[in-house]
Amino acid sequence: MRYELEPLNKEELATWDERIAGYESTQLFHRQAWLDHIGESRGVKIHQWAIRESGRTVGYFCAGIFTKGPFRILGSPMKGWASNCMGPVVNSDYDQDAFLRAIDELATSQGIATLEIENPLLRDEQMSAHGYDSVAEPTYVVKLTPYDEAPVWELVNPKARQNVRKARRAGCTVVEASDPGMVEEFYDEFVEVLARKGLFPPYGRGVPRSLFKCLYPKGLLLPLQVKDPVGQVIATCLFPHDDKTIYYWCGGSRLSGWKYSPNDLIHWSAMEWGIKHGLTVYNMCGYGNFKSKFGGPLEEPRRWQKYYSTMARWGRAAYARYHSTRIKVRGNWERLKHPPRETA
Repeated sequence: MRYELEPLNKEELATWDERIAGYESTQLFHRQAWLDHIGESRGVKIHQWAIRESGRTVGYFCAGIFTKGPFRILGSPMKGWASNCMGPVVNSDYDQDAFLRAIDELATSQGIATLEIENPLLRDEQMSAHGYDSVAEPTYVVKLTPYDEAPVWELVNPKARQNVRKARRAGCTVVEASDPGMVEEFYDEFVEVLARKGLFPPYGRGVPRSLFKCLYPKGLLLPLQVKDPVGQVIATCLFPHDDKTIYYWCGGSRLSGWKYSPNDLIHWSAMEWGIKHGLTVYNMCGYGNFKSKFGGPLEEPRRWQKYYSTMARWGRAAYARYHSTRIKVRGNWERLKHPPRETA
C-alpha cells in the first residue's frame, strides 16, 4: 500500500477543523486554534496535508517546518512546543508503514534533516523498524467521572484534600480570569518560582500571550487564578482543553502565598471544572511528587525522533546542552536580582 501526502488548498484549509472531526486520533493539538498558536508563538510555518491512498482520503497530517542553523526540521510536534501530540489524524485501521514511508518521501522533498513526532496510535515496533529513536514523556493522567466528583475526590491523596479544605476555610477563592492581562501575572509568578530553583522560563511572554489569544476566544482554554483572603492573586494556571480532556499547560504562584497551598487548590479546581463540564480526562502533562497526589496512574507516551544525517543528530545534542545551560544561567541571574520573599 502507498500513501501520499497532498498539501491542502485554501478552501480545504478553511474547513480544517470540520475535516479532522471524527477521526480516532484527533486531539486538541490538531485543532486550527492550536496550530495558529504554534505558528505564531514559535515562529514556524504550519503545513497541513491530506493522506491519500489511490485518491481516497485516509486522514490528515499537520506539522511545523523551520530552520535551525544549517538544518531543516519538521516537528509534529517538537518537545519545546508544549504540545502533547500531533502526528497523523487517522483511524486505528490506517497503515502505519505506508504513512511512515510517506513521511520519508516528504522529508526528502523538503530537505528535512531531522523530525519529531508523537501520537498514541504510533506503534513502537514499527517506529523502531523505520529508524526512529524514542524518548519517554511520563505524565500522570487522571480519569474523571463526568458530573460526579465524589469518585475522583476519593482518589486524591489525603494530604492534598486537606490542603484544599484548608485553603477554602482560610477564604481563598478560585476565579476564571477572562482578562488577557492575566498572562503577565502568570509569567511573573512563573519567573519567581523558577528563580528559586536557579532556572528561568524556556520561553518569553509572547508564548502565553499567544496561547490566550488563540484559544480562549474559541472556548479551548481555562485560565484560573487563586486569590488569598484579602483578594491578592497568589497563583495562576493555564489549562487548555477540548470536549474530552483538560491539560495542565503551566502555572506559577507567589512564594508569599504558599502557606495557603494554592497549587493544590487550583489543580483540584481545574478537575472540578472538567467534571462539571463532562470531561473524562485530566492530563497533568508531566510527573513528580506533587502531581502524583491527584489519583492518576503514571503513563509513558513516547516522542519519536528520526535523523536523516549524523550531523543533524550531533547538532541537536549540542543545542540541547546549550539551551539547558542558558536557562540555568538566566535563572541564577534572576535569583540574584530578585531574592525570594520570605514566606510566613
